[in-house]
Amino acid sequence: MKARQILRVLASLVFASLLLPAWLAAQSKPLAVMDGQLLTSKANVPMLKINGREQPLSAETPYLLHTMQDKRLEGRDVHLEGISKPDGTFEVHWLYTVHDGKLFSVRYFCPRCNIVALEPGNCVCCQQPTELQELPKPENSH
Repeated sequence: MKARQILRVLASLVFASLLLPAWLAAQSKPLAVMDGQLLTSKANVPMLKINGREQPLSAETPYLLHTMQDKRLEGRDVHLEGISKPDGTFEVHWLYTVHDGKLFSVRYFCPRCNIVALEPGNCVCCQQPTELQELPKPENSH
């Protein structure tokens, strides 16, 4: 290796080692919890109604955002885990529906093709609309 290449590799390693502690600290922070009713605004922005006020929601993953925008979940009681963002939104990492105080995971399913999907829409095989399913959250899951 040339001296410049070695210096670049060393500089990259030093830079990465400086960022690693901050990254690990961010990963270990506990998620905040919000419970309320899931709503969508006219602009198709998911909102959580809590004590008469509406909290805008966001998500890093498109499938979770699309799930929160699903009209079939409109008005449902939900349990959300995530982080508050500087822009005022609550970034959802985990979404559960709530029935009689119990948490349920949300998924989409095509009974014709026996295919599970993460977000609402048509089946990737037969192109028929998928069904919304709510499954009890296992004790040992997140």
